[in-house]
Amino acid sequence: MGLEKLRAIHINDSKNPLGSHKDRHECIGKGYIGLDAMKRIVTHPVLNHLPFYLETPNDLDGYKAEIELLRSFCD
Repeated sequence: MGLEKLRAIHINDSKNPLGSHKDRHECIGKGYIGLDAMKRIVTHPVLNHLPFYLETPNDLDGYKAEIELLRSFCD
């Protein structure tokens, strides 16, 4: 595929570890991916200009907190 074709990123933490072959979304920072990796993803110079779509099991207040957290990594 190639990074030049990438138009957006959906982002979530994972309820299951790498290799589990399960796509179970978890709240940012509460799963196996973790906050350090999330920070590296959203601040990566090749990716940080793209829109990110939050895909976590949350209500509106939870989404708001996660968006604020992810944005804080970029400050």
